[in-house]
Amino acid sequence: MGASAAGADAPPSGHAVFVMAVLVVVVSSSLALTMAHLFRSGYPYQCTVLALQQLVCTVFAAIAMRFRPEESAALRISKWNYATMLLPFSGVLSLKLFLQNKAVQYVSPAFYAMTGSLLPVGVTVLSIAMGTAKFKWSTVAAAVVVSIGGVLIKFGQVELSPLGFALTMSSLGLDVVRLMLMQALLQPLKLTGMQTMLLSAPQQCLMFFVNAAWAEASDVAARAKLSPEDGGFGADFVPIVCTVCALAIGVVLFNLIFVKMTSAIISAICTPFKDLSTIVFSDLIVDKRTETPSAVIGFAMACTASLAYNIHDVYEKRAEAAKRETDEERKPLVGGKEDAAEKGKGPGGGGGGRG
Repeated sequence: MGASAAGADAPPSGHAVFVMAVLVVVVSSSLALTMAHLFRSGYPYQCTVLALQQLVCTVFAAIAMRFRPEESAALRISKWNYATMLLPFSGVLSLKLFLQNKAVQYVSPAFYAMTGSLLPVGVTVLSIAMGTAKFKWSTVAAAVVVSIGGVLIKFGQVELSPLGFALTMSSLGLDVVRLMLMQALLQPLKLTGMQTMLLSAPQQCLMFFVNAAWAEASDVAARAKLSPEDGGFGADFVPIVCTVCALAIGVVLFNLIFVKMTSAIISAICTPFKDLSTIVFSDLIVDKRTETPSAVIGFAMACTASLAYNIHDVYEKRAEAAKRETDEERKPLVGGKEDAAEKGKGPGGGGGGRG
């Protein structure tokens, strides 16, 4: 019994962590590239596809929670918090997803992935500006390097749609806001990833369905009546949409498993590889092209600076947490000594002097 318990509590092997990291990278980049391929192939129905994707995620989360009775029982949220905390988060995330998938109609998915390397420092700079994080020169240094890398990425594009660039930057800005909202609004609720998806996915699904009904329903209905030869949906449309939904579930599932298996540092290291995988396969399959030296150097600078800053930040937070824990452990001991000293100065301890 003891041996089996020890085996259950044993950390995952390096091989298992590596395999899961590869799965996370491959599935995440595959989802981004499949959606980009869909929207660039004459099916610009972002709201309809995203509504179906979020509906599938809602069903998946509901089923998964049935197998997690403890987590399901702990899910408690007031109507006020649901409306004022989760709804803004879901709204920002929905708009970010829409702009992201609209952007890849006009810019290469590789370019969009390159700009993702600007995100970590953007979040930190905004946190410092809002007073939720301390000013650090390491942040300034990382921000400068990432900014230079971003400029090189931008000017390394041979052809760049102004509309696509504006959509990309808007999506990136919303992603910064999304992460800030997650930290400021969701962390106090202490929700797990599955609980957050179960609460947020239905909201996003409703938002996308409303927009799809208003902006896309008539076009989709008219096109569904036509044959592929006359401009109707091709035989590839439904399989691609099903693939998108399956990959969305895979991204959630593999990320949840990966986070439990490994540390925050390994997660931070894997992030650039998701972008790199998206860039390579985008240039090979979705939007065939060769990156300019300027774009490659810019991405390398921004990616390396963001990765180094992420790892530095994780270590720093660990050190702060360890210091707080040590201080908390010392408090009762210090308090006990002070209480004893105070008692010694009290009426009983000072009575001899008066006598």
